[in-house]
Parts: sequence; C-alpha cells; structure tokens
Amino acid sequence: MSNSLKAAIFLCFASLFWSGNFIIGRLSSLENLVSPLSLAFYRWVIAFIILTPFCLQKAIKDLLLLKKQPGMIFLIILTGPTLFNTLVYIGLTATTVINSLLVITTTPMLIILLNKLIYKSETNIYQMIGVIISLLGVSFVIAKGNYQNILNSEFYSGDLFILLAVTSWALYSIFLKKNETGVSGFSFLYLSFVFTVILLFPVFLFDIFVQNNYLEFNQKTLLVIGYTGIFPSIFSYICWNTGVALIGPNKSGPFLHLMPIFGGILAYLVFQETLETYHYAGIVSVIIGIIITNKNN
Repeated sequence: MSNSLKAAIFLCFASLFWSGNFIIGRLSSLENLVSPLSLAFYRWVIAFIILTPFCLQKAIKDLLLLKKQPGMIFLIILTGPTLFNTLVYIGLTATTVINSLLVITTTPMLIILLNKLIYKSETNIYQMIGVIISLLGVSFVIAKGNYQNILNSEFYSGDLFILLAVTSWALYSIFLKKNETGVSGFSFLYLSFVFTVILLFPVFLFDIFVQNNYLEFNQKTLLVIGYTGIFPSIFSYICWNTGVALIGPNKSGPFLHLMPIFGGILAYLVFQETLETYHYAGIVSVIIGIIITNKNN
C-alpha cells in the first residue's frame, strides 16, 4: 500500500471522527443527555485519563519548558481545546449539524485573515478575494438564504456561537505556530488536556451548582462522554498526525473539507437533516474561495 493511500485512509478517519463529534454534540442537546459546559469538561477528563499512562513521564520532564512562553501557552490552550469545543457544544443546542459544519469550513480563511490582522503576515490579492467569497457564502447560510432574516432575528442563534468557535480555532492555529518551547507531539497535547481540565473546572462547577445541570449516568450519557473523550480527542489526532507525517500538511489540509460531507450524511441518517438551496450556495462559495485562495500570483 502506497503512502498516499495510507495517508488518505488515516485522514478520512480523522475527519469522520471529528464530524461525529458534531453529531454527538447535537444528539446530547436534543435529548438533554449532557449539558454543553459539562460535556466540554468531561471530554477532556476522559482524554486526560486515557493518555496519562502513556504521556505522564515525558510531560513532567517537558513541563518546565512551558515557562519559556507562559503567555503564549495560555493563549494556545484557551483558544484551542478550552474555548473551541465549549463554544461548539453550546452552538449545537441551537443550530443544525449541517449549518455548523459549513461554518467550520471557513477556518482556513479566517486563519489567513486573522494572521494578517494580528501579525501583518503577507497575503496576496487572491487570498483576500477567496476569504471574502467564503465568508459571504457562510453568511448566506447563517441568514438561511435571505439577509432580511438576520434583521428579523430569524436565523439559528447557534450559528453565532459556531462562528465564535471557528474564530477561536483560527487564533489557536496562529498561536500554535508561535510555540517555541520545544514541547511538541503528544506531550504537548497531553499538557494541553491537563490545563484545559483546570480551566474548565470552575465552569463545570458553575454548570452543576448554579445551573443545576446534574449528570444522570446511564448508557446514553456514558456513550456520549466516551465518544467525545476517545474518538475526536485522541483517535482523530493520531490519525491526522499520521496522515500529515506521510504526505505533509499541504496535501492533508483539503481532507478537512470532508467533514461537511461526512457530517451531512450522518445528520441525515440520525436527524433527517437535509440540504437546502442556501446550503448548496454556501458550499459552492467556500469551494470557490478555497480554489482562489490557493492560486498563486
């Protein structure tokens, strides 16, 4: 089996598991299984527990290296695992899986835009045109095909949280490139989980004791927590990192755009969600934006 085929298999599974995270988040909301804030916390607790036997020893050695960039490390952990997933789970209480995944596809575009705004990184005219077209397409999806709906507040409010989540992940991706501590791989991932659990613990206590969102342990809630803690948190990263190592990041990136496809199929099977005309318009806009963005001067 060629490296390209191996990479494709690993990258497809990574996108599939990440798509499944949106299905589980939406299912948890519709059936009132686990509240969004508690789910965000339990997810990383499960991942932390599973990885501890494999990563603890090296992580302890690497811990002191984080002191080189405490501010940057805090921003990486805050914008990535902490805020992104929490905002996604909150958003899924008030939007569809298909909408949320289409909004997520704008992540590469927002990375370009925010990188230029924050670090004045060089961009060409094609990249900026691609960003604008993609964002217009997603705004059309959020407006359900009619911008008057936004003025009349007739749109999925959860889309705004998903948009905040995408912005958070874009910032995470930008800050991650600034990590010069020397800690990488699963050691950094594990330490991220540790600090995410610490950051989310007060939020979890608020959810339990103020919002009264107590968890009823049963087969469904355990499956929800188990899936989010294992597949999108650990297996997706293993599959993604393996695929990138085989064919490189540039060739791996487009596989993320399988998420709306996988997610759309799963959303139809589980929730009977269907694609509307404005969804197709959004998909076409994002694809055109990606093509233009990757065009050289």
